Amino acid sequence: MELNKNVVSKVYAFFIIVLLLGVLAIQNEKVFGLDLFADQTALKQPVIFTHADICKLFPEATQSQVRNDSIIVFKKMEKIGWAYNTSPFSDAIVGFASSVPLLIGFNNKDELVGFTLLTNYESPDFVQDIESSGFMEQWNGLSVNEVANAQVDAFTGATLTSKAIIKTLKHSTAKLSNQSVSLSVSTDLKGMIKIIAGYLLVALALWQFLWPKAVKKLRTPFQMALVLILGFWMGTFLSLFSFHSWLIRGIDLPAKLFVFIILVLSIVLPLFTGKAFYCTHLCPFGASQDLVGKIRKKRVSMPMHVKQFLSTLREKVFATIMLLLFVGVSFDLTNIEPFSAFLFHSAAAPVVFLAASFLILSIFIPRSWCNYVCPTGYLLETIRKPFKK
Repeated sequence: MELNKNVVSKVYAFFIIVLLLGVLAIQNEKVFGLDLFADQTALKQPVIFTHADICKLFPEATQSQVRNDSIIVFKKMEKIGWAYNTSPFSDAIVGFASSVPLLIGFNNKDELVGFTLLTNYESPDFVQDIESSGFMEQWNGLSVNEVANAQVDAFTGATLTSKAIIKTLKHSTAKLSNQSVSLSVSTDLKGMIKIIAGYLLVALALWQFLWPKAVKKLRTPFQMALVLILGFWMGTFLSLFSFHSWLIRGIDLPAKLFVFIILVLSIVLPLFTGKAFYCTHLCPFGASQDLVGKIRKKRVSMPMHVKQFLSTLREKVFATIMLLLFVGVSFDLTNIEPFSAFLFHSAAAPVVFLAASFLILSIFIPRSWCNYVCPTGYLLETIRKPFKK
């Protein structure tokens, strides 16, 4: 009877998660990037821009008119420039979580006066850091032809988002100037080393997962490599933000093949073995907690009522987040987990504080974030619950 109750509870939890994720997809009218209630054969509609967006580029603008692909901007009856909406032409270019549609402005001499981001689903904090850094002003004054061929480095700390902005800008201005610009990613030596290092870490994680006793002595140096390479250098991790984004908008496989492989392994391996893979062997923040936990071997002994409360805290945290999303409360999912603290150039102060707090706490309580709070860990665990032996 007890076994049946456990099975029922596991299946129930799994069903609730699937149901909630399904509701979120319906609310956004998208699932894995596909429109649920639209004709998939119809032409893709551009992201809408407003007069306020025009005024960001042309403060004196009083009106604008759409003519073919261009948007003619007027000050009263005088033409003061024109603009171009990169959506839907460049919507296939994806940043950290979504496409980055731009409204690009040019003066009457076809020189760029600026561009602004339209509706997107990138992390608001990362976008704000990019906008306030001066990154988006580097092309100002260049002609349409020059913009398409300009060489500009990505913004450190929000690399994927800024790279998508660069590619979108070059792709669209190439079209405007009748040029051909390749969107293929050129991998330099540093990029190749980073990719190779990432796959080596995944291979070592699989080795530890399958034969833990054989590589027990390598555990500590491996975890240090996870923190330095996967965390600080690559900024690659699974999170509630990424799960939510992939559910609604899909995943760009060519650009995110590495993280997709991690995602597949993190779901498939536990289904067959009943053991956690990502949280135990590949999460850089989990490894960080293990490493700082070595500072103090004697751990805090918690009262029974505290243990009972903490035993269900992850479930309550996850349920609260899902409820807020369910009722339409808008907030940045990157700020409710400590993972983006690895991207310290762009991480919000509360995220850094959250990460530091739980690292300190892990000195006394092993993996305090993982064991008692982490909503991503709870989601991964719940997915495998019905199949766990």
